Amino acid sequence: MKQVLFLLFAALLLTGCNSVTYPKIEHDQSFIATVNIKDTSLTFLDEQYKHLADWDLSVPFMGGLLLEDGDTLLLYGKDMDSIEVFSLEKGKQIDSWEAKKGIVNMKLLQDGKSIAAVNQSLNNVSFYNEEGQIEDQIKVGKRPMMLLQDHQQLYVINFGETKLSVINLRTRKVERDFVIQASSTGALLREEQQEIWLGGHGMGAQMEENVHIYSTETGELKRTLNTPIMPINIMENAAGIFILSHGSNALYKVDETYKVVKSTTVGVNPFEMTTVRDDILIAGYDNDELYVMDSKSMKVKQTIKVGKGPFQMISRE
Repeated sequence: MKQVLFLLFAALLLTGCNSVTYPKIEHDQSFIATVNIKDTSLTFLDEQYKHLADWDLSVPFMGGLLLEDGDTLLLYGKDMDSIEVFSLEKGKQIDSWEAKKGIVNMKLLQDGKSIAAVNQSLNNVSFYNEEGQIEDQIKVGKRPMMLLQDHQQLYVINFGETKLSVINLRTRKVERDFVIQASSTGALLREEQQEIWLGGHGMGAQMEENVHIYSTETGELKRTLNTPIMPINIMENAAGIFILSHGSNALYKVDETYKVVKSTTVGVNPFEMTTVRDDILIAGYDNDELYVMDSKSMKVKQTIKVGKGPFQMISRE
């Protein structure tokens, strides 16, 4: 009898956990969401940047990944021993995947089915399928942080050493490494130009002031661009290449000749940057604001209050 009561109590606890619901995000609703790590919340905005919904979560996540179906959202974090799986349309948690503590980044690969997870505690990359099963685990360099894919190659930027690891996605093995600057983070892959652009924090008291541009073919350093201080995010759209430096709250615009043609200050300790249509969106980590900027003029069009500590953005068109 005691065993039956215990099992019933356990079942009620599990049911209670799974019954937590959040505002539903309809499947045909376009959105941009900020992943806020200070108050563990998600702020959803519609395509006009109007407030759509807030999800207040008791999960110590540091990032999220939207899967190919446009509905399944994975939340992960360095201090989490699982990957939590949510349905946006249902507005609730639907699954939990096994994981080890240390995950700092996840990427959906170009096949739309394979998911790569970067673990800084284990210094490896794990490959999950859509059901949350681990298919492969590959050792890379110290404190891996970022992933970039070029067809059948996956570039792993290792923050903890001066090494970039290249994984062959067919064999699921590291096929080569090449030397990069210390404490690299923030990256842009330009496939046609066969280039990887890398920013970084710098080492100790020596703060990074440059973006380093490497050949993906040879690993050779081709050139540097002075974009102080601490360039930690790089992206490209039709208007140019944009470099965000959070040590100086600066945004730089680079043209096709590798020249900085414009710069401005934006945000307070900005980390994340993305593009929506012709706009650049920048999240101010310390003042909890999202800045909408015109990518041509680099002028701020509007600011939006979001949750505390916006660290990442996720969008669905």
